[in-house]
Amino acid sequence: MKNQRTAILASIVLAGGAAFTALAPAAQAATFNPCSAANHGRLKYSTGSASHVVFAISSGYSSNHVVVTECVKQGKSWKKVSATTGRAGTKAFARPGAKREGDGKSPTGSFTLTDAFGLGNPGTKLTYRTLHSSGDCWGSTPGESHYNDYYAAAKCRSTDEDLSATARRGPYHQAVVINYNRPNPKRGYGSAIFFHVGGVTPTAGCISIKESKLRAIMRTLVPYDRMIMGPKSALFRS
Repeated sequence: MKNQRTAILASIVLAGGAAFTALAPAAQAATFNPCSAANHGRLKYSTGSASHVVFAISSGYSSNHVVVTECVKQGKSWKKVSATTGRAGTKAFARPGAKREGDGKSPTGSFTLTDAFGLGNPGTKLTYRTLHSSGDCWGSTPGESHYNDYYAAAKCRSTDEDLSATARRGPYHQAVVINYNRPNPKRGYGSAIFFHVGGVTPTAGCISIKESKLRAIMRTLVPYDRMIMGPKSALFRS
């Protein structure tokens, strides 16, 4: 997904971000409470063994504006911790099972969170990798080694993610790995789906929010918490 990510970043710089300044405040956007809906049996996806679930919910498959809500398990119920606005892929969301490499869409579904990376651990209990000034890569080339996984190299393949370079630009100051199509990836089904810094402009398939909000969520996460993401109608029963 490297080429598409580069194109998106370039378009953001040229536009100065002006096209995306009309985001509604989180307090207005977060009218739907996914924590309460999960308590009432409306959630279509499993929360597994998670003690925290982060929902990224759009209004439909064509929208890349999302509300990101964190819920904490208290006894047998979920309680809302926080909510904020964010962005998904430039082409919004793929239907379940339809995500493919380079399509600009975010996957729909429920995915575990086990790993994170960035410029320094903000206090998360996820397995954390501190990035170097160079040499940190993520495989995004179907058929090549380390597809949808981290690797270190003197120079990343041109079709892979240069995590170090993206961290210097800002998006990967902090990031949580969303375990879509991993740890046993299917060739061409998509890679490098992260929960990272941003929240104003669309991504190449990741979920992004403001850095302060992301850091706060990361501090609560433990291995095998979950990200449940997609359009509201795909995630919840009416």
